[in-house]
Amino acid sequence: MSRGIASEFQRLFGQVDELKRQGGRVGQVLELRSDQRQLYYLISKEKSYQKLTYRTVWEAFLVSARLQ
Repeated sequence: MSRGIASEFQRLFGQVDELKRQGGRVGQVLELRSDQRQLYYLISKEKSYQKLTYRTVWEAFLVSARLQ
C-alpha cells in the first residue's frame, strides 16, 4: 500500500491495520466501517506495478454488490 490509489486511501482514511487484519486476495472486497461511513476497498491487483484486468475488477464489483 505504498503507491497509487492505495497510498491515497491510506492517507485519507487510515485504518491500514484493519485492512491487513481482514486479509483479502485479488478479486475480493475489504470493508471499513465507522459511525459516519462505510468504505469498500476493492482489491484489483496484487502488486502496484501490475495492470488491472477486466476479470479481477469485475469479480470485486460482484462481491461488493453482494455486500449491499
